[in-house]
Amino acid sequence: MTSQELLVLGRVLGPWGLRGAVKVQCHAESRSVVSPGNVVILRGPRGSSEALLTAIRPLRHLLVATFQGIDSRKAAEAVRGFEICILRTAAPALPEATYYHHDILGLTVQTEAGEGLGEIVDIWPSAAHDLYVVRRDAGEWLLPAVRAFILRVDLARRVMVVRPIEGLVDAETV
Repeated sequence: MTSQELLVLGRVLGPWGLRGAVKVQCHAESRSVVSPGNVVILRGPRGSSEALLTAIRPLRHLLVATFQGIDSRKAAEAVRGFEICILRTAAPALPEATYYHHDILGLTVQTEAGEGLGEIVDIWPSAAHDLYVVRRDAGEWLLPAVRAFILRVDLARRVMVVRPIEGLVDAETV
């Protein structure tokens, strides 16, 4: 399976307790795709394997999940850092101009004139809207994920075209 065929829903941060539960940082806005009874793909440095999600519950800003066959702290430790994925074909359709985090990460950000402003390296969720962390050699800056700034997203070319207002991008950063 290639990365383009998979959609990353979250990442295993580490064990939770002694019976195989794991803490998960969830990237999915809708948690319906991450519910008990769903088969997910656990992808780690040495490959991928399918796993049945048997239970999931919120824990502050994280989730606690259990998977069939992962029933000890040692087994949970073995999947630390693994990505939790599903096949893109199994993902729910998104409304227009809405994207999965996995699709946004790594996009090159540029102005309408083609001036490079950096690469999206992280996404910070907030109550109002996401904030994209854009990194360039000189540093990082935050791009609000709102239509006022983002003109278009071209996933095929891996480019996000933006119209930054004065003060949004520090001149020293870009």
